[in-house]
Amino acid sequence: MRSIFIISDLHLGGDYPHPRGSGKRGFRLCTRADAVAQFVDSLTHKFAQQGPSELILNGDSVDFLAEHEERPNTWSPFTRDPSRAVKKLESIVQRDQPVFDAIGRFLDKGGRLVVLLGNHDIELSLPAVRAAFRRALGVKAGHDFEFLYDGEAYIVGDALIEHGNRYDDWNQIDYDALRHVRSIQSRLLDAPDEHIFIPPAGSEMVTEVINTIKLDYPFVDLLKPETAAVVPMLLALEPGFRSRLATIALLYKRTRSHGLANAVTPKFGGDIRSEQVIGVIPGEDIGSRTGADEDGFGEEISADGNSALHIGRSEKDAALKETLQASLGSEAEQFLRDLDAEVAEADPLGQLGGEVSASDTVSRIYGFAALLFGRTSQPFEKRLPALLRAMRGLQDTDTFDLGTESAKEYLNAAQMLSDRGGFRYVVFGHTHQAKRVSLGDGRFYFNAGTWADVLRFPNEILKSEADALPALRTFVAQMKAGDFSAWTLFRPTYVHLEVGDDGKVSKAELLTFSEAATS
Repeated sequence: MRSIFIISDLHLGGDYPHPRGSGKRGFRLCTRADAVAQFVDSLTHKFAQQGPSELILNGDSVDFLAEHEERPNTWSPFTRDPSRAVKKLESIVQRDQPVFDAIGRFLDKGGRLVVLLGNHDIELSLPAVRAAFRRALGVKAGHDFEFLYDGEAYIVGDALIEHGNRYDDWNQIDYDALRHVRSIQSRLLDAPDEHIFIPPAGSEMVTEVINTIKLDYPFVDLLKPETAAVVPMLLALEPGFRSRLATIALLYKRTRSHGLANAVTPKFGGDIRSEQVIGVIPGEDIGSRTGADEDGFGEEISADGNSALHIGRSEKDAALKETLQASLGSEAEQFLRDLDAEVAEADPLGQLGGEVSASDTVSRIYGFAALLFGRTSQPFEKRLPALLRAMRGLQDTDTFDLGTESAKEYLNAAQMLSDRGGFRYVVFGHTHQAKRVSLGDGRFYFNAGTWADVLRFPNEILKSEADALPALRTFVAQMKAGDFSAWTLFRPTYVHLEVGDDGKVSKAELLTFSEAATS
């Protein structure tokens, strides 16, 4: 009998507040790294009674997207330069050294450690960064350590474990292109073309919009995962980022249309046909993997506003509208009308409203923070209906229900893997929402959740507008006070598997770590 513990989405990374322990968030998703260290030590302490166990870090263990560049207030969706990536990792380790020390003690005692790649820690796959990561973990000769960084799932008996971003259109990784970058770097050569690998659209959203506005909205990076559902919230908070969000939406649309997303994502929403090929990425043509076509689109598009390719306003605006419809459905048109009407009142020249500005100039004068803190004469009350629609697009009645998966793409993927692969248990992470959902016939889908903080909007926002608006005003008051503790949830969940001598899982459970139990 052996015990396996699966934790996901630690998101170690980003600066702590100054002074540390002030109660503020800093630039972090994970504010309780101390609990991670305590959990790992608790596993090590159990060895004397139960024997060695296995710890699986199921993706997004560290967060490169939270690490700023040398220039202030700039971030990269993918740090291609290995020396810079190593420096970022070393900064992460230095801030949270107790976590890495605890993992080293776990390995020294004979524990097995398995690490899977996520979408916030893609740089860990680069050869130089992998070596630095091993050093940080304290991996020595004879330690039982395995790192799956090439898109493989991890199988334990009749359980399958993977991060889960494979089934999220906005955060899929082009492993073929990434492998090409790694191949070049393994020879200590510079990649001849920085656009060989294009990071996911969700990473662009983090570094181009979410990180940029986080100082005004300290909760915004807790909106996970970075998908179409996040876009209305960002737009309601900062209409000036409409052009950047439209460019990211178009990047998402173009990469999908060039086959990457369709190749790595199985077709759901009905019977799965036998001729559908799952997980096949197109051949060796780099252009097909980056989204480049005959006009060089894939080599030029960038969300930072510095693109050499002038994409038509209407094409970007159409991509943004499609994204809003994917999140808000029939309310998308009203959302845009409300927002455009407000912006037109303060922006008669139409720089922000109507079609997307080709110059991609970001104006913060009509951001919600500017309204809230009196940096403009416009009242913030007019923004509340749009803000309410955006919040409803992010959270529904089942979002925090452990027994229901409202994001059907993950439930469908788990069902497919169970049906086709014969797995009794399928374990994901990525969404930051812990789940234990029956797939029928004694089979289950688990999500290990996160050890980062999550944001939980007041349940009243899902009710009638008469009930929702007062709750929203309370939330806005907390926004002004800078205190989101009432809406921030830390729920350190993990999946525990017991594997019998026959190699099959005899027990599977979703648990929450209790620090009190280890004290």
